[in-house]
Amino acid sequence: MTDLRLPLPGGGLLALRVALLCLDGGRLLTCWDHRYPDFLALPGGAVQAGESSEAAARREWHEETGLGAGEVQLAGVVENFFDWEGAPAHELGFYYRISPSALPVAPCPVRDNPDVELRWLPLSELGEHTVYPLCLPELLRVPTGQVRHFVVDERSRA
Repeated sequence: MTDLRLPLPGGGLLALRVALLCLDGGRLLTCWDHRYPDFLALPGGAVQAGESSEAAARREWHEETGLGAGEVQLAGVVENFFDWEGAPAHELGFYYRISPSALPVAPCPVRDNPDVELRWLPLSELGEHTVYPLCLPELLRVPTGQVRHFVVDERSRA
């Protein structure tokens, strides 16, 4: 299957992605990439052609943790504008709350990328790190059963 990451004329990128909001008490499961130590993200990845975002969320959870996803529920849609390799990029992300029957014992490597490690981040330390998407604090406040739309323009941070 083909990931929905499409090059744009002039070198930009259009991507359709999913990410997972996995909370355990006062902790959030995050991905720490050893190649980019200042870049923290949520577990997830690209949606594939012909795949629903919910199916992609379940697949990505299993690929990264080896565990079953359990219940997933859409919490938000994030449009993210940023520069990618010197060209404009537009990413559309579907963010799902996940309630797996078993949680990963972290820290541990992501199963499909040895450069990335799953780690639990205490929510009390969220402000001490840059975790993508930048609207994550607001996204975490979306009440269960509701869905919000966010637009983040990271180009304005430069």
